[in-house]
Amino acid sequence: MIDPEKHDQALLALHRVLIEARSMGLEGESGEAIADVLDWAELLPGFLLGERENTDDFRNALQAISEKRSRFKNALRIFDRPIPSKSPR
Repeated sequence: MIDPEKHDQALLALHRVLIEARSMGLEGESGEAIADVLDWAELLPGFLLGERENTDDFRNALQAISEKRSRFKNALRIFDRPIPSKSPR
């Protein structure tokens, strides 16, 4: 489970990872490079759904992806940025 305050950022970061992985394929990067990124990316939904606190694990996976490929640093920035909490009307 991700800290509820980070849930929206986590979804947006996961979305960015998937977009970048697709771009890698369209740009002709090797299947091995894409698979390496997706090996990390496949962990992210489990961190969102897990029963224990996984916010740090989610961020660490994003960081590992961005260290392998700098194009994924935006996903980490998305996760780290504050998003105003939703206030009830």
